[in-house]
Amino acid sequence: MVVAGGSHLLERYGMTISEIENDGFPIVDRLQTVVEGTSLESMAKSAGLAIIELTTSLTRITPDVLVVIGDRYDMLPAVIAASYLNIPIAHIQGGEKTGTIDESIRHAVTKLSHIHFPATESSREFIIQMGEDPERVFLSGCPSIDILLRTPEIGKKALFDSFPIPSITAAFSPDAEQDYLLYIQHPVTTEYGKSYEQMEQSLEALRRTGMQVFLIYPNLDAGSNDMIKALHRFTLRHDTEDWLFCYKHIPMNIFSNLMRYATCMVGNSSAGIRESCYFGLPTVNIGSRQKNRTHGQNVTNVEHDTEEILQAIQTQIAHGKYPVEQIYGTGNAGEEIANILAQVTVEVQK
Repeated sequence: MVVAGGSHLLERYGMTISEIENDGFPIVDRLQTVVEGTSLESMAKSAGLAIIELTTSLTRITPDVLVVIGDRYDMLPAVIAASYLNIPIAHIQGGEKTGTIDESIRHAVTKLSHIHFPATESSREFIIQMGEDPERVFLSGCPSIDILLRTPEIGKKALFDSFPIPSITAAFSPDAEQDYLLYIQHPVTTEYGKSYEQMEQSLEALRRTGMQVFLIYPNLDAGSNDMIKALHRFTLRHDTEDWLFCYKHIPMNIFSNLMRYATCMVGNSSAGIRESCYFGLPTVNIGSRQKNRTHGQNVTNVEHDTEEILQAIQTQIAHGKYPVEQIYGTGNAGEEIANILAQVTVEVQK
């Protein structure tokens, strides 16, 4: 059973609840938990609202186990609600080290959870160092890698033909004959107030490459409105209609194949850390959002500086593809997690 909320129900982020439904998952509750705005205050209030809504939902559903994944700020309200309702919690992707507020949230979720499914051996060891019972920590790999590895390959021309004309650069469609960059950059919550400038710096570096760019909108963390403003003003100042292709959301089967054919990935998305190594995709990771996260040799780290970003992109392009590395699992995480949850007895008393 799935409880869906947050950006899954927002049109401006692609209304991705439809993808959950299309994949055949039963949605038992749809929770409107986002307070309008992308400030620190609205983010904190959204978390508070989510606790209230999830408490009502979990009380009605009474699940045997609540399964949560990752470090997003809306995971913490879920485990707070479940903890007070004496519902056992299983946490996927705990123990990883990153920058910004996400790491604090992830470790808080770990301490509120009862059974753990880390994606890497170093994460498993770190969870145990945090005082969790080793018999309740199962190295599983990452479920998103399962999807990545099972996604059918789409030819590049067919892939490009599947894209609608972007709303911002509506005059042209992407050219399958040209190389392209894949760009995803999210706000850094602990650097609130700098998102506009950081977006500008990245966009200018991308412009100077002279390449096509597929851009996916930032998430709804505090500062995302500033990033979108920077994007809109950038398109007014520069002729972008034949090289900058912007999307609110791209389905996973399309996104996986975009990574397959991209020349380089740029930004600060976890996809550039977790998934990119499975394609040997040269990646430029910007800033502190993924700081200290385990990554492959395909990733180079830079600060928020236009010249540094541009130079790193050019160096990565010149290098070309890297050897494939399977750092976050081999494609059977979901099955392994399901089997363990079906057999293990989870107690709420830790």
